[in-house]
Amino acid sequence: MSTNESLASEWLDHEDRADRQGRLARLQWLGGLMPEAEYLAFPGGLLSKSLFEELRYCFAYGQYLATVILGLAFIERTLAAEFYTVGRNDLERADISTLLSEALALGWISNEEFSHIDKARTIRNNFTHFRRPLHDESVERRAVEQNILPYDVIEEDARHVVEVAFHVLARNAR
Repeated sequence: MSTNESLASEWLDHEDRADRQGRLARLQWLGGLMPEAEYLAFPGGLLSKSLFEELRYCFAYGQYLATVILGLAFIERTLAAEFYTVGRNDLERADISTLLSEALALGWISNEEFSHIDKARTIRNNFTHFRRPLHDESVERRAVEQNILPYDVIEEDARHVVEVAFHVLARNAR
């Protein structure tokens, strides 16, 4: 075995020892969210399916920032595809805020669903766009206010986005 192979193997062994129980717990939680269905439909096609699968994988492995970004991309792509299938070509490149407003106006989503998806959008924006230190919505400030670790805030945010993504998936389950 080469030095590189040995180092890679040691790294994987360390990862398995360090967080195997956490990954198992996260996988069990994900399993509880999966809708009971004969098949799952992905209106956004292969990329939507891949986004969903990768968000699950990232969450299981504790990659919470990636989970949030992939989750919102899945939700946005799914909504855009649903509009496209009913002939709303004008929304093909619309942002998530526009898609949400249109879906609410048409009764495709409830006020509660709008609120949950909009919160997921806000979480994603706080992770992907710069905020001044201790901004009201910053991870650090929220951690101080909630008296928890910043990493726990990020995990809670990822859980919210995962729940919303699974809810969107369930709407298309058969």
